[in-house]
Amino acid sequence: MTSIFRGGSRLFVYSIEILTINADAEKGKTLIGTIESAKDYFPSEAWDDIRLLGELQLDHHLTISSGTEDMGAFLFRKLLKKIKEIKKSQALTNLVLGVTDDPVIAMHYYLHGKNFKKAVYVVHDYVNEKIGLISFFRIEESFSSKVVAHGLGHHKRLQHHVEPIDLMYSELLKPVTLQIEGFCDACVRKLTDTHSVINSDSQKRPCD
Repeated sequence: MTSIFRGGSRLFVYSIEILTINADAEKGKTLIGTIESAKDYFPSEAWDDIRLLGELQLDHHLTISSGTEDMGAFLFRKLLKKIKEIKKSQALTNLVLGVTDDPVIAMHYYLHGKNFKKAVYVVHDYVNEKIGLISFFRIEESFSSKVVAHGLGHHKRLQHHVEPIDLMYSELLKPVTLQIEGFCDACVRKLTDTHSVINSDSQKRPCD
């Protein structure tokens, strides 16, 4: 972590520590390149650096069927817990971001009438002020940096837009034309506000 002065106030700048998950060396470079591209949507002082923290090779938690194909997948909570454990074990203060091409599945139960039902969905991004997870499963390469930027926006405490204003649109993965192919003026003001980098424990909803 470094700090710089701007307009008489101090702004703390953090690095992004990347954990590639089940990616070979060449694919890892591609994933990191995508993070670098996403960084370009932000003010230049948003992060000090992007660094490769490590390359994880993990067993999948379950197998899912997609048409005629079976593939391994991760459970969202278990994978996020793994990332959190790595951050804690190394006493890291920067954002630790896990990135993978594999599907990440989240499940939760809800009450429907008198019965409980299970909802299952694919998570593509989940990022808070401390840790994050990005899955590029079935995301076009040309769109992947926008998904990352959406997640990193949450890291900077940006909230969802209910309308397709910019990259913080809550349904970004749906086919829609954004009014701004970046961040709107209100979001940019938040990104350049020194208060936007204060840590908190608030959790942000995944983009699904």
